Amino acid sequence: MSLENAINTPPGEYIRGGFAATIQMPQTRQTKTGKAFYVCKAADGAHRADLSSFSQDFSKYDNQRVHFSGMGLKRGDDYNGIAKITIGDKAVWKSLGAGDAAAEVHSEQTQAFPATVTRSAPKPYIPPAISMTSRVEGAAVGNALTNATQLAIKSNIQSEALESFLFHTASKYLRTANKLLSGELSASNILEAKEVGTDEVPF
Repeated sequence: MSLENAINTPPGEYIRGGFAATIQMPQTRQTKTGKAFYVCKAADGAHRADLSSFSQDFSKYDNQRVHFSGMGLKRGDDYNGIAKITIGDKAVWKSLGAGDAAAEVHSEQTQAFPATVTRSAPKPYIPPAISMTSRVEGAAVGNALTNATQLAIKSNIQSEALESFLFHTASKYLRTANKLLSGELSASNILEAKEVGTDEVPF
């Protein structure tokens, strides 16, 4: 599979068959909790994507063509028109040698992907900050509303309070999901720290 096919995979779905791309501008970043994760730009001809990994550093593959395969290749949401792809810890990385010269020439001619003709140090890649105002995908909202509705039914929420309850509860689910997706984890298991009954909800 090519990077183009990986980019065309719908956001939120796993990429089948793997893909190859030239790695450029690798950087190490940290989550709000201090956990390191790795990002880079990927190029394949005219196609571009932003890659991220919590398990392996892209820097040892800088300007090399790498084939990614196996489990854990997931298509993320687009940001400013650029596809995001997460490389999971079970993915297989294989260096194919020197980077794609055609991709580098294309980027210099079209400026579709930052590169410098003089081969000076590349500009550092600064990933976009995760904000609560970022776009939330329809499937995530649907799941959050379904879970909030089930909780409302179980809790016998009255109709006049239902809309407010659904809005606030679904928002909590989405905020929790965003924290987990950004790599932020709970410091301990709240269910072990507090003896929570099976019919109680830890929210």
